[in-house]
Amino acid sequence: MIAALALALTAAAVAHRIAWTRAHREALGLVASTGLSTRQPTVAADAFWDPDPVRSRLAVARGLLAEAYDPDAFSKLPVREAADAASRLSERLELARGVAADALAELPAAWQAAMIIGSATNRIWSLEGDKRLFTERSVWERPLEAAAKLGPGQDEPLRPLAVAWLETWPLLSASRRLEARGTLQRAFADPDTFRQCAPLWLAGATDREEAFSLVPDLPWGWSIVEETCRAREDWDGFCAARRRRDVATGQLAERRVREAGDHLRGGDPAGARSLALSVVGEVPSDRRFAATLRAALAECPAGPMSSSAATIRRWLDLALDGFVRGQAWLPPEVVARIAASAGDLPAPTAALAALASGDLSAAEVIERRAEAGNTEVWAPYWVAKARVLARARRVAEGRTALRRVNRSWSVSLPVIEARVALAEASGDASAAAAAGAELDGAAAASWRGIDWTWHGQTAHLDLCAVRDAPGFDLTLDEYPPRGTVVQVSLDGAPVAVAPALDHEGLSVAAPVSRGPHLVEINAIAGGRVVPGDLTLFEEGEKGKGQR
Repeated sequence: MIAALALALTAAAVAHRIAWTRAHREALGLVASTGLSTRQPTVAADAFWDPDPVRSRLAVARGLLAEAYDPDAFSKLPVREAADAASRLSERLELARGVAADALAELPAAWQAAMIIGSATNRIWSLEGDKRLFTERSVWERPLEAAAKLGPGQDEPLRPLAVAWLETWPLLSASRRLEARGTLQRAFADPDTFRQCAPLWLAGATDREEAFSLVPDLPWGWSIVEETCRAREDWDGFCAARRRRDVATGQLAERRVREAGDHLRGGDPAGARSLALSVVGEVPSDRRFAATLRAALAECPAGPMSSSAATIRRWLDLALDGFVRGQAWLPPEVVARIAASAGDLPAPTAALAALASGDLSAAEVIERRAEAGNTEVWAPYWVAKARVLARARRVAEGRTALRRVNRSWSVSLPVIEARVALAEASGDASAAAAAGAELDGAAAASWRGIDWTWHGQTAHLDLCAVRDAPGFDLTLDEYPPRGTVVQVSLDGAPVAVAPALDHEGLSVAAPVSRGPHLVEINAIAGGRVVPGDLTLFEEGEKGKGQR
């Protein structure tokens, strides 16, 4: 009896092994026949090493389905092979659907199989222009909804369902759309899914309010909306998304700063450092987020910040732009820390950063070692040094520094302001009056295009407003033919994000007080803009002569 039982078990094991070998061989044959081993080697490897033949075949079916949704699936193939592969999409989807149906028969709880059946059916009918895509939508909807129920913790089944619904969104009833919103919101929480669905969703939504209502309220979500609006040349939508992104960035940064503080006080400096650096690397480098930067650095243990070097350099540039103009947009201790993490700096920048950090001695050491001259790159340093020496009542040395300013800067507003500071520090009333008169003489209510200077892709204008104004008009001498979006900043803080469509430019409703200011403009949606005339509003004016 025992021998017979052993023989039966052995026979069963052998039969099982033979069946498994045959099934696995069929799965590998499926990989070879579909060409996935060349186009998707990772999928082919998964199918090869998976000990379960059913899962192996499902992996192949999922790979075939993925190609039907990816517009770049065949982009790396030679032209003829790519054309052939694209022409056989429906054939391979039929194969994937058959494989999934067989798998679902063997494993009724396999959500992947149900997902593939519904997705493949939808895609085949869509590619072939089959009216059943609309008249018999339950044929593809039910398997996808079943997949979502079979895998309640899985978001993957929601992706093809979301894409399928969005492709037919205008034809859905109001009640059906309302039911679908929850599924779409859950699907959109995945960045890759939202990136794929965003063009369909933004095109199908009835208005911007509805479109934005399902956007993940995180920086990456609004960045995807920006990308989509840029591609559609929807400049108003881009502007709205940029404003939402900035708000979401600020909220996320504040949460991370609090979490960093909790980690630091809880004895986890590495966690605190990681969170703080993520804030430093992600917040825009402008004055709106200066307090956030200071708070993040306060919770960040000492050490290099090389992972955020590019952003750190932009913060340093912001701080130095303000410092040259007598404005401390970042405190000295913050400037010192970011300068130490900004990588190798040119000598003029390093010396200026030392000044902004409150270390005049270090700045002068760099100055002497570099044998600083009166070239244009050293002009900001000499202007800033003159201001520093004026505050220290070392007027003679300050005037010596100011005489070393390159002649291209000699009549610039920062130089005039430095002269005023030195004259006031000297205690000489007549000198102070003369310097003040020079500054008053530089005041105006309008400036021409030739008054702008360029720093990379950003145009700068140092102006001295002759009076208080509720804003200003800005014309554009050059702009992309199809338009773009520009960001205008006043004294280091953005005050306008607006479409740039024509020579008329834009009106910026931002209060401008009497005295010196720095205005900057750059294109943030691609292309290049060249600013023209800037004119202050009259009292009560709203722009372009409107009262």
